[in-house]
Amino acid sequence: MSALFKKVTLILLFLLPALLFGQLRLDYYYDQSGMYTKFSDWIPKRLHQWNPSHVEDFFLLYSLKSLYGEEELRRNIFFLKIALEKRFRHPSEALCKIETPEQYHKYRLLIHMHINLQIMRSYLRIGSLYDKRHLYFYNLDFADELKASFAIAEGFYKEAMPYWEKAKELAIEADKHKFELDLGHIESIRFDIIQGEIDYNKIISKHIKNVQAKEDAVNEFLAQMK
Repeated sequence: MSALFKKVTLILLFLLPALLFGQLRLDYYYDQSGMYTKFSDWIPKRLHQWNPSHVEDFFLLYSLKSLYGEEELRRNIFFLKIALEKRFRHPSEALCKIETPEQYHKYRLLIHMHINLQIMRSYLRIGSLYDKRHLYFYNLDFADELKASFAIAEGFYKEAMPYWEKAKELAIEADKHKFELDLGHIESIRFDIIQGEIDYNKIISKHIKNVQAKEDAVNEFLAQMK
């Protein structure tokens, strides 16, 4: 028995590495024929494929970092303008609970109102990047650059005005429905517009008037330098 035991032990020791290696190949490759699938290929490269197609989809793409620049603002304007051209989701997939056709009508008005406001604000923010709050005498050393910059700022301020007018029009229309939707912040904005607490017509007009005054000062300086 001792000799037989030793012989069996030697055979097992000889075959064990091959058995283990074969088991590892089965564990990792699933097949020893040479054709196998890598583990990474079992994981989809994109777990969630999302193609925005409705108003709400592009509206939800709107975002601003705590530190943002013109690129982020232009991107938001791009997506929000697309949103205005798209159709809304089915009422069952709206951003708040919808139970009646009247609620759905007001919902659409409020979302379009808010999108117009966001576009308007983005244009104002871009304009402010080219504007100066105060024009000091030493700033006129860069009069040529300031002239071009103020012209760009004025252009963006004027671009914002139609979106405010449209937002106000939609707020007035939505206010005809004497019930509130579960869109707290947007409903509050609608109420403030109706009450006159928010009036961007005055704000935008003031921005345009101020930048035009600075343009006049720059043009006067440049005329004296000739």
